[in-house]
Amino acid sequence: MDSSVIVAGITCIGVVLALVIVVVAVGARRERQRRELLQVWAVRSHWQYVPRPPNEWWRRLPGRNARGVTLALSGQVGGRPVSVGEYRYTTTSTTSGADGTTSTSSQTHHFVVWVVRIRGSWPALSVHRRGAMSRFGRTLFGDRATALGHEAFDSAFRISADRPEMVRTVFGQALVAEHLAGWLPDWSLHGDELMVVETGRLTEPDAIPARFGPLVRIAELLEAPH
Repeated sequence: MDSSVIVAGITCIGVVLALVIVVVAVGARRERQRRELLQVWAVRSHWQYVPRPPNEWWRRLPGRNARGVTLALSGQVGGRPVSVGEYRYTTTSTTSGADGTTSTSSQTHHFVVWVVRIRGSWPALSVHRRGAMSRFGRTLFGDRATALGHEAFDSAFRISADRPEMVRTVFGQALVAEHLAGWLPDWSLHGDELMVVETGRLTEPDAIPARFGPLVRIAELLEAPH
């Protein structure tokens, strides 16, 4: 093989490696700056910033990564203790080529976890907007024991509960109406922690308190007598 081709190949590989190193370094610097921004905001707002906080959130999150909660900020909104954290887990997949060779790739999934403390201790309960498969399953098999008997709500949302018999006492008219109006996100409740999970990362700390608004509203509606 021509030595010039070998040199060109080595040079090309070197350039690619250099670019990879630069990209990794830039990404690490941006991540460091993002976390520093969150810490500064927490101090200024009289919130607490905790890296890798001890909690059991991961048990209710995709992937169930016990070490997946990487940071949390805690404070008060509307007189309630609240926390927002970041969580991640990684999936690995293997593919086979036509020549029999295999390659493995991994993907890290990032989530933002919003938690509001609610009075009392509650069994596991959650509500999710139905997707196409859930709607199809309802058509085939009918409603679960957790259905409210409210056609508009039951066709649009699916409730899961450890104690199905308590669902109708928890979901008052106002909670049902605000879900149907699209004002409230999917949520889950266990013990005294009301939780909403979103994909992504924290990027705008000044917007954090306002983002708790719908979750605080859910807490108020759950606690209200009906």
